[in-house]
Amino acid sequence: MQKLRSERSTRGGIGKIGVGSYAYRWALGTDNFRPARPLTPEDLLNRAAAAGAEVVQLCDNVPLADLSDSALESLAGRAARLGLAVEVGTKASSADHFRRYTAIAARLGARLLRVVLDSPRGALETEADTIRPILPDLHARGVVLAIENHFTFTPRQLADFIRTINDPHVAVCLDPLNSISRLIGPGETIAVLAPLAASVHVKDVQVRRIGAGFHIAGCPLGEGLLDLEALVNALAEHSRAPNFILESWMDRLDDEQKTLAEEESWVRKGLQYLRSLR
Repeated sequence: MQKLRSERSTRGGIGKIGVGSYAYRWALGTDNFRPARPLTPEDLLNRAAAAGAEVVQLCDNVPLADLSDSALESLAGRAARLGLAVEVGTKASSADHFRRYTAIAARLGARLLRVVLDSPRGALETEADTIRPILPDLHARGVVLAIENHFTFTPRQLADFIRTINDPHVAVCLDPLNSISRLIGPGETIAVLAPLAASVHVKDVQVRRIGAGFHIAGCPLGEGLLDLEALVNALAEHSRAPNFILESWMDRLDDEQKTLAEEESWVRKGLQYLRSLR
């Protein structure tokens, strides 16, 4: 299936190019799969820098809260020596958790904290009472809270919520494909959330007809249906130039070595494709 391309040229709309820790889902390990030698946070920084990343977003599959202050300072030093900017990500549902991760972000020199709100489906309005008490912390530490359109809320619900908070330190982490789970395509997701985006997650998919239904499967960035040029142009129209964080929906293969090699290949292909958009 051929992807649709925007007619306008790509200018602006993109900040640093990098990887999120979910681009290395299998190399880090999951609840159901542990490689013989899982990547450490330092390994992840080294791997990302070698692949040409400019920024790394350490999300909830990297247990930053388990690290000591000295370990966090060492990690920040490693990133600085590699020339990498760092961002932090977590799942949260309490002000105390937000405060903890805002402090972790500040210790790592991160200016952005991506959050997946761990709330019951459809209960987004209750999160205002969780976020408003931490606004002084965000302002004091210079951290932007970027709420991801994960699988629980529609893009419109999230946009309305961000505008209700009405604070420059609370924005959107825009993932064009996540809202497929709510039967909302990437075009609508981008149109609704681009004006509020402080961070962007990018991955790609292919769609295949199976029987009476459709199967959505991950693929290397640039080989699927996501129109990244249209995304960049939409961000530029709203004077947005967030960092682009590469992720993937890559299925595990039947062999560990093949899985990890394929994952690394997807990362390098994805970063190369993002560089081509500049």
